Amino acid sequence: MTDHRPDPFDTLGQSPVPKPRASAKAAALAAARAAYEEAEAKKNATSTQGSNRGRRHMSIKEILKGLSIMDIRIPLGTTAVALLLLPLGYQLYSTTAMTSVPAPPRPQIATPAVEPVPAAPREEVAELAVQQAPLDAAADSDALAAPEPMMESEGAPNMRMVAPPMAAPPPSPITPSPLSVQSEAYAPNGSAYLPQGTLSKQVSGIAPQPSGDQFTSFDEQRLKVAAEEPVSTFSIDVDTASYSYARRMLEDGYVPEPDAVRIEELINYFPYDYPAAPSAEVPFQPTLKVFPTPWNDKTQILSIGIRGFEPPAEAIAPSNLVFLIDTSGSMDEADKLPLLKRSFALLLDQLSEKDTVSIVAYAGSAGVVLEPTKASEKAKILSALDELGAGGSTAGADGIELAYRLADAGKTSGTNRVILATDGDFNVGIDDPDALKQFITKKRQSGISLSVLGFGRGNLDDATMQALAQNGNGNASYISNFAEAKKVLVEEVGGTLHTIAQDVKIQVEFNPALVSEYRLIGYETRYLEREDFNNDAVDAGDIGAGHTVTALYEITPAGAGQVDPLRYGSSDTAIGGSDEIAFLKMRYKLPGESVSQLIEQPVTPEVTYDDIALAGRDAEFATAVAAFGQKLKGSVYGSDMTWAEIEALAKAGRGEDEGGYRAEFIRLIQDAALLEPDATR
Repeated sequence: MTDHRPDPFDTLGQSPVPKPRASAKAAALAAARAAYEEAEAKKNATSTQGSNRGRRHMSIKEILKGLSIMDIRIPLGTTAVALLLLPLGYQLYSTTAMTSVPAPPRPQIATPAVEPVPAAPREEVAELAVQQAPLDAAADSDALAAPEPMMESEGAPNMRMVAPPMAAPPPSPITPSPLSVQSEAYAPNGSAYLPQGTLSKQVSGIAPQPSGDQFTSFDEQRLKVAAEEPVSTFSIDVDTASYSYARRMLEDGYVPEPDAVRIEELINYFPYDYPAAPSAEVPFQPTLKVFPTPWNDKTQILSIGIRGFEPPAEAIAPSNLVFLIDTSGSMDEADKLPLLKRSFALLLDQLSEKDTVSIVAYAGSAGVVLEPTKASEKAKILSALDELGAGGSTAGADGIELAYRLADAGKTSGTNRVILATDGDFNVGIDDPDALKQFITKKRQSGISLSVLGFGRGNLDDATMQALAQNGNGNASYISNFAEAKKVLVEEVGGTLHTIAQDVKIQVEFNPALVSEYRLIGYETRYLEREDFNNDAVDAGDIGAGHTVTALYEITPAGAGQVDPLRYGSSDTAIGGSDEIAFLKMRYKLPGESVSQLIEQPVTPEVTYDDIALAGRDAEFATAVAAFGQKLKGSVYGSDMTWAEIEALAKAGRGEDEGGYRAEFIRLIQDAALLEPDATR
């Protein structure tokens, strides 16, 4: 509820100056006399032996002679100071004091008054982070404390902090406050992506420098009419970088940029308990479920889940790995090269004696740090890693070429992979991104894949990382901390390194008689044309050992659609008289093969549930993650679902949660709710 009580600060400084009072004057004279008598008493007291150099010096000559030439001026000086300061102090007190409040731990200046102003243009506010730093530094000094934040009430207009008339410093367009209410909130890269009135948490009180993180721009999947476009085709995606990045942003008190939120990567970050594949020849089997949509009671969710086959350790062929490490100057931060070294040390512990490791560094010029070495020689490999240091510009393309030459020279019958670890910035080398992609594609066709591990924040080129990983038949992960390195390189090392199926494509045909509309949630950057499904020359995503992949469709039953039916065409009867809701087809290639295999399975009423709880905990949790992603990126779908409802759904689907990742996700929901409160709150 909005508080309509008058703000005492609105009238601050407008009160008339009180007239001098005789009582105040008498008090000042009394204080002056008391000060004079105290000074005289001290003067006449018996001095101790030696020079009393500890007392306040009255004159420079006192240092030389031990005498003060101002002694006779003490009474007059004290009286004058008292007469001047005491009335002024009383006047200041009477114009500023309102009620008796406990003294704060440190002095506070008057909280600025709030006045409505139009939202600032993006060009003007884009300089916010740079301008804020010196002001925040001043706010932390002993002379000036940062004012307490004023919370914007629900439905209030855009607010800007304006200094009141009594404030000592001149009004500033930017409020020096650790927690500032602005017309828009900004993440470290300086781009606005919090809604108006959102509180941007900057715990340090110093605005971060622009980060320069870059993401591929894409439009959200649109709603499609089944009668007009009954077929949906896409490539699977096992990347998880988007979730790791979004988690770090939220934990640091910022809402991630919408393009940084790829919902399928949020969903696929978590393992799900889908049935295991029967054999390496049939590396996965789909699990299908249909259940009510939690954010729309007129629609349903079609869930497609697969789990990759996990071969026994003795059946895994040797791996030939080349670590391509960015050692440019931009990597000289704690969460970049030092974290990278510790991460690769974790991976080294997971390799067998049959595996080989090479290290190539690039910074200004590419060079071989470690020739192909058996993984059993851990001391030698760790020593080479430890000697790496950051410095120089980035020659990424040259490093990639050298890494591929080493990988080609040590090729094995198992995994041959280059693992690129970088903050994603390629400053020199092959300037044409298309030429670099073609180079990686050509090497992929020769049997050498490429995975990308992103580190740090402030220089992250996510768009390039994603493109390289997709063209290299690898995966992209963002290593935000040591725990994430453990997850990617220890717990999921099989999925990260060992591929069990390549070029995996999914195609769903919806029955217009039973489904009026549908939309695929996420996978915007993995869209394929309908004809690409049967074309084995078209590249798609790979699945590693033990990987789980989930895809969700929101479908609208016939008769409940948002789009009006066509006047001159309709589908009133089920195709072939079938009660099938949809028909699923999947294509994949076994490692080393060029001809794809086909899996087909209808979506029937037998897999339909009237309650999402009956569909199982995995269904509840995956749907909660989808709802979280939609709300976080400001989607036009599912916006009516509150953070509390999303949290409740996630808690219902938490399950055993052996690694604690689902519990962590629930905490992220709570963080997001603080940064982007529901409109109804």
